[in-house]
Amino acid sequence: MSWSLDLIRTGTNSEPYSTEKDVIPFKKDEIIKTLSEISEIIDIRIEESEIVSVEDTEIALDSFFIIHIYGNNYSIELVFYNWCAYSEKDMTYDTIELQIRGSTEPKEFLSLFAEKLRARLFDTSAGNFWTGDDSGFSDWKKLCDRIV
Repeated sequence: MSWSLDLIRTGTNSEPYSTEKDVIPFKKDEIIKTLSEISEIIDIRIEESEIVSVEDTEIALDSFFIIHIYGNNYSIELVFYNWCAYSEKDMTYDTIELQIRGSTEPKEFLSLFAEKLRARLFDTSAGNFWTGDDSGFSDWKKLCDRIV
C-alpha cells in the first residue's frame, strides 16, 4: 500500500489536472539526471531501475519501468507505465507515478524534484496538487497505522 502522486508538467503549470492538454513530456534520462542532482543535495539512494512485465491483469499494462529511491524513513518508486508513454519512439511520458511508503512525508525530496523538473505533483488521495501543506500523506499514514 502506498501514497501516490502523479508528476505532470504543462505549459503554464497552472492548468487543472489533466494528462490530455498542453502536456510537456518527461524523458527517462531527464528524470535520472534530476535524481542524481538531488542526491548531491539530500541523502537519498537510487537503486537500479527494473522493467516489470505484467500479464493477465485487469489493467492492460504490457510492462513498466521502475526506479527505486530510498531516503531517511521513506522509499519512493517512480513508475513509468507504458500506457503513460507520450511517445514510445522518443521514450517520453506524459505522467510518472510516485508510489511513496514510509513513516515521514518526503517533503524536501518532493519539493526539489518538482522544482528541478519545473513540474507539479498531483496528490491522488487528496484530489489536488501537492503543495507540502495539507497533503493526503497524513490520512494515508493514519490508515496504514490503523491497519497495522
